[in-house]
Amino acid sequence: MKILGIRNAPSKIRFCIIDGDKTTFTFSNHDNENKIDMPKSLKTEAETYQWVKSEYKRIFDKYGPFDHMAIKQNENVPTRYSSVKPVMFLDCLATMIAIENNTSFSSHAYNSLGTKSKEVVSFIESKVTKSKTNWDVQMADAIAAAIKNLL
Repeated sequence: MKILGIRNAPSKIRFCIIDGDKTTFTFSNHDNENKIDMPKSLKTEAETYQWVKSEYKRIFDKYGPFDHMAIKQNENVPTRYSSVKPVMFLDCLATMIAIENNTSFSSHAYNSLGTKSKEVVSFIESKVTKSKTNWDVQMADAIAAAIKNLL
C-alpha cells in the first residue's frame, strides 16, 4: 500500500508517503520534500485556499497514485473553533483532491491513533527513522495517521 499522511497547520503542510503493509513499511519521502511552507504573499483566505488546492494537486500528480490518504486532524475543542477553522478548511481541500483522484481517505484524532500529543514523537520514532530535517510533532502526526491505515 502507498499512503499519503497529512498534517495541516495555519502556515504549512506536513506530509509523508508510507509504502508497505502493517508489518513492514518505509517512510519514502524521509529526507525529501515533506514540508510545504505557505508563501507570505497570500493575503486572503481565497488566495490561501486556491494555493493549497494547487499544492495538493501537485502532490498527487508528483507522488501518486495513492491507495489511501490519512489526515491527522486538529483536536476539536469547541471553545477554540476560530483557531482550528482555517486548518479544518485545509483538511477539506486535501479530502476533495483525494476524491478527485479516486483515493480513499480518513481523518484521525489522537484517540484513534493510539497515542497522545505529548507522546506522538516517541511513538513514531519507535516505528520509523526520523528525518534529518523538518522533524517535529506535525511530521509525527502525519506518519501516525498514515500507518494507522496500513493493511
